[in-house]
Amino acid sequence: MPRTSTIRADPFFVYGVNQTVHWFIVGLMFPVLILIILGKGLSILEAGTILAAYSGTTLLLELPTGGLADSIGRKRVYLLSLVVMFAAVFTLLLSSGFLLILVAIMLYGVARALSSGTMDAWFVDEYKRKNPAINLQRALSKAMVFSPIGLGVGSLVGGFIPTILGSSAPIFGSSPYSMNIVIVLLATVGQIVLTIFIVVEVVKPGADSGLAAGFKKMPEILSSSFEHGIKNRVTFALLMATLFLGLGLASVELLWQPRVQAIIGGAEETWVLGVLAAGYFLMASVGSIVSTPICRITGDNYPRILMGMRIILGVLLFALALQGSILAFALFYLLLYFILGTAGSPHAALYNDQIPSKQRATMMSFESLIAQGGGLIGALLIGFVADIWSIPTAWMLAGMILVISSLAYLYLALNAKRLNLIACPGPEKVSRGDNEIP
Repeated sequence: MPRTSTIRADPFFVYGVNQTVHWFIVGLMFPVLILIILGKGLSILEAGTILAAYSGTTLLLELPTGGLADSIGRKRVYLLSLVVMFAAVFTLLLSSGFLLILVAIMLYGVARALSSGTMDAWFVDEYKRKNPAINLQRALSKAMVFSPIGLGVGSLVGGFIPTILGSSAPIFGSSPYSMNIVIVLLATVGQIVLTIFIVVEVVKPGADSGLAAGFKKMPEILSSSFEHGIKNRVTFALLMATLFLGLGLASVELLWQPRVQAIIGGAEETWVLGVLAAGYFLMASVGSIVSTPICRITGDNYPRILMGMRIILGVLLFALALQGSILAFALFYLLLYFILGTAGSPHAALYNDQIPSKQRATMMSFESLIAQGGGLIGALLIGFVADIWSIPTAWMLAGMILVISSLAYLYLALNAKRLNLIACPGPEKVSRGDNEIP
């Protein structure tokens, strides 16, 4: 018999609550994460190495955990990710050296891999099941507002926590940012309870949904998903664009906090970091909202839209590197994430329209794996360039790479009619192999 939770609610509402709370928790540490690591005595290069280890851990586990979610259920795997996240953050609270910090961040990577694609796949399938005639881009543009809002509010709160509660930090550790970690631990427990009650998990009748059975199914699921991602022309181009986006974003995520501190000349002004982080997530939300009218104006020609957005993104990152005042920095920083938010739903719509439902969580994890691969390269390469030369030099290099990566979308734009991308096909059509390389 199908197993469900006790509350049935509209999938859009459930997804919105889940993602807002989830990313609020992530946001509590976002504006100070690098400062937490640097505050424990590590250098920028060591911090970059630790973030590379995070990316590497997530990269190795993205596909297996996505396959597990498709095998035993998205809710179960998501709950497991929250348990691992609690263990990771608790370890980070107690860490005092490179190796222990490395273990904590690698556990955080495990949690990230477990959560990747789970609730997103749940939402797409549930929403399409209840609304089979929807325009997926329109639905995703609305759904993608929740994550930035959660991150923005969480980041704003997280930026003020050290200022307001930093004096209590010695109870839990020497860093003034320890209270951020303590609050994340408490919020994670709350998210576990909330998820248990509001997310409906349905297991198909007759399916063996045990953990052992899930692992047995994984090789077949992973093999077919890997083949689909490589042989399908559209997904391959989108994955290449994602790879370079991961590289470019890693350069920003690794270096924006120390860069802001260098500009304002003060290590204690964490509220500035919180406001900037909240602003950038707010701009990503606004970008997601305005993407729908932009797509309408261009006749839903997603490849052309995405090509233009990627070029603008690279130019903005290059310009960000040249800014020496906090106001100018904030302007380009926020514009960067506005463009990123605008490009999110058209890219996701193209990608989801190429994915069979039974492989959705795995293929979303596959894309996240590619993004993490780009992040791994970016953390090492851009961290090295910043350590040897400067942060602005590293960002200029990343900006040029982002502009070059627009070629992936150019390929789709030039071949849109042949690949059936003007009137985007549903996954049922593509699953028969329309866009696959012979």
